[in-house]
Amino acid sequence: MQGLSKKDEYLHEHGDRKDWRESFYFNWVDLKSGISGFSTIGLLPNASKREFVLALFYDDKREVHYSEPDGTVSEEIDAALSDGVLSYGLVRPLKQWTLSYRGKALEADVKWTGRFPVFDFGSGSGTSWAGHFEQSGKVSGELRFPDGRTMSFRGLGERDKSWGARDWHIESWYALHAQFDDLSIGLRRDVVHGEVHSSGGITTSDGQVAISRIDLETEFVDKPMRMPLRAVTKVYGADGSQYTLKSTLISSNSFTRFARQFPGGTTELFEEMATHSCAETRKQGTGLIEWLFTHPS
Repeated sequence: MQGLSKKDEYLHEHGDRKDWRESFYFNWVDLKSGISGFSTIGLLPNASKREFVLALFYDDKREVHYSEPDGTVSEEIDAALSDGVLSYGLVRPLKQWTLSYRGKALEADVKWTGRFPVFDFGSGSGTSWAGHFEQSGKVSGELRFPDGRTMSFRGLGERDKSWGARDWHIESWYALHAQFDDLSIGLRRDVVHGEVHSSGGITTSDGQVAISRIDLETEFVDKPMRMPLRAVTKVYGADGSQYTLKSTLISSNSFTRFARQFPGGTTELFEEMATHSCAETRKQGTGLIEWLFTHPS
């Protein structure tokens, strides 16, 4: 990644806008154990606020943690990335992180290790970051329950890091993370003022190829709510490569929905743990599909 250094894993000097946000994100899937999940922490120093999210899916159950503590955002990364329940630890810049969760219903520890180099998402639509990189990784961890039961998992996942002013209320965005044994695809497709902006990369052990175009077909379900259920994503690499991914939820419970009102309407965000079937390679992978929709009032 051009211009990237280990210091980009740490906290950046923030701009003046109130919506300036530095975020850390991780997800993982292990189909054998039936455990998947994602987590993000967002730091908004100019708004004196932090955002903590963790969602775990196991045994067809769902554990969700969400908090928004107010107060000055610490300039020390360890202090900033903990609310006392969910904590991130940087072990090796650009290579390894740990996540810990200490909830009432369960506890979890996750070790996240990069398996491919990080890659630059570029400028995207210019509405969500000044800098953004992602990385495919190997993930292992354990869930512990009050009755003494434990569940272990080992799988693949994606992480991202971004910083800059973020507009949550563009028309829509679509994000996908797909992990295969020898291939990873991470992408974002924004629609802003009717214009489509594609960004992301196709990664193997040999390196990365930028994504030049993304075509998307979304299938919706109306009950118990209107939500995206499946997707067909056609990914075009800058080198002429093409991948057609058919994606669907791992289970009927492996999703979360967040909604937030703002002066112009309501924004919905769906994050869904998914399986991906690639038409070109005839292989199945795992990962995430995510949609944001803005509904004007």
